[in-house]
Amino acid sequence: MLYLIDKPMAEIGLRTAANDTDGIVVLIQDGVLLDPELDMQTLAVERDVKMRGLSLPDRIDTVTYDELVSLMIDHEVTSFV
Repeated sequence: MLYLIDKPMAEIGLRTAANDTDGIVVLIQDGVLLDPELDMQTLAVERDVKMRGLSLPDRIDTVTYDELVSLMIDHEVTSFV
């Protein structure tokens, strides 16, 4: 499952994602301001990170919007945006 997480819905989104050992979390829009410590792959949309002038922890990789679209095609998506 692919979890799209934005800041306003982060609490419920991250709590839901934490129960999915095979899930992938994607921080999008203001969600990139979060620093979740999850035991799963965590990605952040590169453009959103750059627009906010952020540096991410090493455990969070970035994806482009094109890469995100590919992930969305390949995985079931749950949106907390």
